[in-house]
Amino acid sequence: MSEKIEVINIDENSDMSTNYTKKRPKIPQELYAYEDIKKIPIQDILSDEEIEIYENEMQKKIEVKPLGSNKLVVVTKATRLCNLRCSYCHSWAEGKNNTMSFSSLVAMTKRILDIPDLIRIEFVWHGGEVTRLRPEFFMKFIWLQQHIKRDNQFVTNAIQTNAVNISEKWIELIKRLNISVGISLDGHPEINDSRRVDLKGIGTSKRIEKTIQTFRNNNIKYGGLVVVDRLILESNKRELLDYFARIHLHDLVFLDIVPDNRLLPGESPGDSYINYFEYMDFLSELFLIWWKEYKDTINIPLFNSFVGVLKGASNVLMSCYWSEKCHQEVVTIEPNATVSACDKYVGSENFYYGSLLDNDLKTLLENSIHYEKSEKEEIDNNNNMKNCQWFNLCHGGCPQTRISNRKHNKMYSDTLACCGTDKLLNTISGVL
Repeated sequence: MSEKIEVINIDENSDMSTNYTKKRPKIPQELYAYEDIKKIPIQDILSDEEIEIYENEMQKKIEVKPLGSNKLVVVTKATRLCNLRCSYCHSWAEGKNNTMSFSSLVAMTKRILDIPDLIRIEFVWHGGEVTRLRPEFFMKFIWLQQHIKRDNQFVTNAIQTNAVNISEKWIELIKRLNISVGISLDGHPEINDSRRVDLKGIGTSKRIEKTIQTFRNNNIKYGGLVVVDRLILESNKRELLDYFARIHLHDLVFLDIVPDNRLLPGESPGDSYINYFEYMDFLSELFLIWWKEYKDTINIPLFNSFVGVLKGASNVLMSCYWSEKCHQEVVTIEPNATVSACDKYVGSENFYYGSLLDNDLKTLLENSIHYEKSEKEEIDNNNNMKNCQWFNLCHGGCPQTRISNRKHNKMYSDTLACCGTDKLLNTISGVL
């Protein structure tokens, strides 16, 4: 399936007429700290129309149920528009109404921060490509967060970007708010530029390297996200780490490639796809090279987290991949305030939970077929794998990865007693 996945429901929100760019606030750059943004008078940051929307939303009395968790990661799809056309990506869309309106932004922020048992909330600004929007949008987002959140809530923000064309205003905003940035870069130019290309089909490595240097010059925290497909799997792992070290990308996350979720069992996921066992083979080989040569210069949180747990220094893995309750602690918010699961499920049946314009998050989850199936899948997985020696650490890995592997990997059955992470864990424990 080569055509792009449609992002449904985007055009169905009648509130999309509000254009947050109509009034650009003239705010001194030194006021870009969180508390200073909160102090900005409402008339200096919002237009008259936006003030009316904000005040109407604040007056609404909507019951918000406890979530059953004190933390939540909100992948905020501020826009689905993107300036790249990566060969494996299903997260971009074209056309009107693919950017969040101010009315949806206010409603989404309030519905999330009003959840009574939430203490820690991380908004991950995602796309598409969020830096296609003006920084003023996120100034308003921060202002809303600061005015709506309770005193006992800790709210953080992060950005995921392709780092191809980030303006000076964006650099200033990121720097002053001390926001961490995730940069998508799939290895050295020979690989990255074969699939991470712009609208003209031109590779992006050189532009990303230039942005990394700009981040370094401005003391901006950043890290890299690498999608592991067959090309990366078969690449020279030492050369891969050498390249990242050379361009000063010293904090890395390696993600397994997500196949087209519309595919049926038996349908080919394409030549670039690798299954979970191959992904673990890659990570195991990479770990041995990293442990011997790069562990003091390159931070790979996955490896350091597993090492810490195996040494007894911690009993918590720092990744949603092995968190066990990820379907309850990670949600995606579309530009029209529609809620969905983690973006790895895009294109799946019943992917969308419903809209925060209509209900609170807990109600949407309770009424979601996808959420119900996720709960059942987790119970079945736990029963199958609970006797694995590593289960208390990995909890069977990522549920979406389990589902896609059952579709495309004949060796990955419904009754598998180990998810496959044992290969990596045995490798790590063998050197400790």
